[in-house]
Amino acid sequence: MSARSRDLAAELKQVIRLAGRDPEELEGRLPTLSSFHRVAQAGQLDDPASVHFILRRLIPEYLDRLPAGRDCRAIRELLTWEDDDGDAHSLTTRYHKAAAHLVNAAGDFGRRQEPRLLLECARRFIALDQDDRVGPAPASAAREPAARERPTPQPAAADAARSGIVAVHNGLDYHLLVEHMHGASEIAILNTWIPELNLLADALVDALTRGTSVSILMLYPDSEIARLRTQSLESSTRARFAEDRVQSGVRHCLEVLAAIARSVDDDSRRRLRVRLYHSLPSIAVYGVDDRAFVSVFLHGQLAVKSVQLEIHGRESTMGALAFGEMETLWEHGQEFKDVERWQTELTDMHPRFGIPR
Repeated sequence: MSARSRDLAAELKQVIRLAGRDPEELEGRLPTLSSFHRVAQAGQLDDPASVHFILRRLIPEYLDRLPAGRDCRAIRELLTWEDDDGDAHSLTTRYHKAAAHLVNAAGDFGRRQEPRLLLECARRFIALDQDDRVGPAPASAAREPAARERPTPQPAAADAARSGIVAVHNGLDYHLLVEHMHGASEIAILNTWIPELNLLADALVDALTRGTSVSILMLYPDSEIARLRTQSLESSTRARFAEDRVQSGVRHCLEVLAAIARSVDDDSRRRLRVRLYHSLPSIAVYGVDDRAFVSVFLHGQLAVKSVQLEIHGRESTMGALAFGEMETLWEHGQEFKDVERWQTELTDMHPRFGIPR
């Protein structure tokens, strides 16, 4: 997420708190929004006029241009600070209305969901501002021949293409992952469990509704392997991981997945497949079509907090490794017939894995 997106999200946080009850407090405090093309095109505005234009013209029109989807509906609720009669909606009221659009919304909405939604809103507003700046393409910008569009790769670029590594991230970028999920035909996730699955829940619901196939593969929680992974996490944070973190993590994820299954129709529900594997965890993979974020399991650190290799191309060196490992574990996994009944089916899996009681 860019610095401009973070700055804009911080300004939007002030907007949703002050726009309805004290808009004068926003004067001089919205430099990023004031730099938008639409505001500049409005002419030389003083601070009060600039704030008025942003609150009454820019934001409402940008909200109308947002696409459909649960996150965008929730964003509209957060940024609708008054009704048609001009009566203000409290922030608490908007939290409740926004949460109603989300799946398994966190109880502490202001701490967990609001920052995520404001960053998503900032990213989309910046994209709309860029559209306004570019405008329609000039007639002279005709497409050149394909050979001109795709120059011969230089050796370093060719090596990168063969390896499949297109970027390296310090941790899993949930916003970038969700962005790739939009329009995907296939989503597949391999991990011991999926920390912060609630941040992906609404994107997964939207994907299933669009016809996307979603495959989830996690570690069987009632196994010695799960206990050993918990011990490896304890090595640097003993107090925090004193509980069996893998077991509770998998069970929480299954509950979230059950909520996702309940929120879609029968056809969409059939596109959600969940399996558990009983084997040594090797890599974590968050795959979207032929792209994936890949990390390894280190002692004392969650995989999502580790360095992430962004991979592109299933036939590339790293792509074949990541997607191949996922396919291998998938074949050896046990699948839930109905993830909404996960507690009953989880008990039945124990003998199927050949684990003695």
